[in-house]
Amino acid sequence: MNRNIARVVLLSAGLIWGFGFVVNKYILDSGWDDSQLLFVRFFTAAIFIFAIFLRRIIKTDKETIKSGLFLGIFLFLGFFFQTWGLEETTASKNALITAGYIVFLPLIIYIFERKIVKIKTLLAALITFIGIIVISVDFKNIQSGINIGDFLTFIGAIFWGIHIYLLGKVVKKKDPVVLMAFQLLVVSILAFIAMQIKAGIPIVDFSEWDSLKILLSGILIGFFASFIGFVFQSIGQKHSNETEAAILISTESVFGPIFAILIYHEIFNVNLIIGMVMVFLGVVLSEIDIIELLRKTKNDRANVKDKHLN
Repeated sequence: MNRNIARVVLLSAGLIWGFGFVVNKYILDSGWDDSQLLFVRFFTAAIFIFAIFLRRIIKTDKETIKSGLFLGIFLFLGFFFQTWGLEETTASKNALITAGYIVFLPLIIYIFERKIVKIKTLLAALITFIGIIVISVDFKNIQSGINIGDFLTFIGAIFWGIHIYLLGKVVKKKDPVVLMAFQLLVVSILAFIAMQIKAGIPIVDFSEWDSLKILLSGILIGFFASFIGFVFQSIGQKHSNETEAAILISTESVFGPIFAILIYHEIFNVNLIIGMVMVFLGVVLSEIDIIELLRKTKNDRANVKDKHLN
């Protein structure tokens, strides 16, 4: 797979997760606890990935299994602290702070590798993050001050950043599908434990369509967002760097509001337009070497000028 296809795959993951926001909203508004949703999502994804790729998984080596299990812990912690924080803060602040993994990632790379990320990548991450702020935050109703929910969400964003960084390193050497299989398995087990502590197994009345529809929605989001989406992330990161991947998959914060407008008929406002443009510019900037482009343009102009003089 070349790098351009990897970019499309990562953008596709962002698109799928953007749609996932709408389905998650429906399930939680219908009365399910976030831990119940988390378990059904990842248990469904684990069943599908093991069923479809069982032969491939059986043939894997112990190091890949260990790496997948280890990465699964960070994937779970990112989800766990994000959803826990959401119970104690507003949705806009939760989305904003979670998106902070775009900004945290260059710092994480520096801490682990003592390597400074390119200026254009830092600028792209900053523009994308500001765009997400414009989309996510209701500046008229935003609460002042930092509460426990904000702090918990902040911890979750750090784990998201660490997960993206570690996955980017490991997936270069291992099978991305097998790695994700064991990550989904770990999240399923830990989500089951969290569900038993918080809310217990969700009650589904199979004779009532409304009750059954919630379960089917959970299975649907498990297949697309947790199975397809995370497999796409793993495959895409195998052929791209960590910061670029973070910027591309963060487009979920743009696709989410778009699907909410189309399906939930939410209001299309100026903030969304401005935010979408900024996220798009951030993505484009992350893919283009501006300095090299300016240098090339300057050289081309100089060459044209010399031809005229001669």
